[in-house]
Amino acid sequence: MKFQKNESFDYNGKKVTILDLLGEGGQGEVYLVTYGSDKYAFKYYKDIPSSDFKYNLRNNIAKGSPSSNFLWPKEYIEFDDDSCGYLMDLRPTNYVSFVSYLTGKHKFKSKRIMLNWCIELVKSFKLLHERGYSYQDLNDGSFFLDPEKGSLLICDNDNVTADKRNLGVLGKMRYMAPEIVRGDKDRNTGDRQMPDTHSDRFSLAIILFLALCMGNPFEGECLKKYVIVDEKAEYEMFGSHPVYIFNEKDKSNRPIRGYHSAVIKKYPDLPSYIKAGFHKTFVDGLKDRENGRTTELEWIKLLCRFRDELITCTCGQEYIYGFNEKKKNTKCPYCKSATRRFCYLHIGKNRVLLEPNKYVYECHIDKYSSNYNAPIGKVVINKNNPSLWGIKLQLDNDILIKDKEGNEKTISKDGVIPIINNLKIKFKDGVIGEILTN
Repeated sequence: MKFQKNESFDYNGKKVTILDLLGEGGQGEVYLVTYGSDKYAFKYYKDIPSSDFKYNLRNNIAKGSPSSNFLWPKEYIEFDDDSCGYLMDLRPTNYVSFVSYLTGKHKFKSKRIMLNWCIELVKSFKLLHERGYSYQDLNDGSFFLDPEKGSLLICDNDNVTADKRNLGVLGKMRYMAPEIVRGDKDRNTGDRQMPDTHSDRFSLAIILFLALCMGNPFEGECLKKYVIVDEKAEYEMFGSHPVYIFNEKDKSNRPIRGYHSAVIKKYPDLPSYIKAGFHKTFVDGLKDRENGRTTELEWIKLLCRFRDELITCTCGQEYIYGFNEKKKNTKCPYCKSATRRFCYLHIGKNRVLLEPNKYVYECHIDKYSSNYNAPIGKVVINKNNPSLWGIKLQLDNDILIKDKEGNEKTISKDGVIPIINNLKIKFKDGVIGEILTN
């Protein structure tokens, strides 16, 4: 431990005082500190980083965070002996680690909340990649979540660097793209392939698969070949011979019944389009790293669609009816009760199933919007007559509705749209939705 409790040092005319040790890893120590009148986390590197690493860290701080979801470095601090560290915001106490979710210690409040988190995750990396950065080390320890709201925080951002540039961190086994594990040559430079946007996309898909299925997409029957999963075994499973556990053509690595119970239980309930997104990345993406992996925008559209189509059974479980599935869920997959009659908002290519506390989002009425979790309406129940439901608006403009008889009415921007079959809603020019029933 480099610093002791209550030890202080000066930075920019203010004292940084060590309050406690928050955690320690191979790269450095993280302390709870006060700086001025505020509290921060301070990461101090055990070994003196290279000049390139220091330059990159200072540059990232100067450019600022791509999104508030990143616990981005805020202040770079260097000492007389050339050792260094940085200040960052503290993680709020309502956030828990992604690892604690995977181990069952914490659960998302609902499937919809989990999908909100997944959408925020993908959106954050979309913004990061649009900045010309790559994260390069996505793994289960990189993320935090608010189980009640689905909010996201991303930590360990000091290794983020310009795409196709690397400062020594290749990633963590089980999350790295196979070409990084193998050390393939970059087809443009002839040098070793380094982590970049394309390898980030592979790792991102692994994190999404873990969130949705609670298992690794390459750990199946192949595990039986090894007495112990050592470096050689990991190299084969995740580098030289990776086989997706749900590969449509190669069934040699299916999940092991009784051992991979969570994956076996959860995967069948995924919509076909989510399964296709995984299959594309984990099968096609093994051969074509640049074009064969599901992009961030593709994932966002798929995940938003999944969220829109969720229906809640009286047993409390959420599932999709399956508008375009080969086999619709006419019964709850969990309790086998008949799927209830429901209304949905058909707007553009979206079908938003309407039930209490379900949201209509800005991206539903503006296809160019990137505010995928910004509500513009919420399904509410009439307090005096619970059989009457409506969409409580949060808009900047009034809208026009028309019933099936052709009667028109203006609804104020903060008013309530009645949920009635065949009601047409004009949100703005060229954006018209209709409420329909199944």
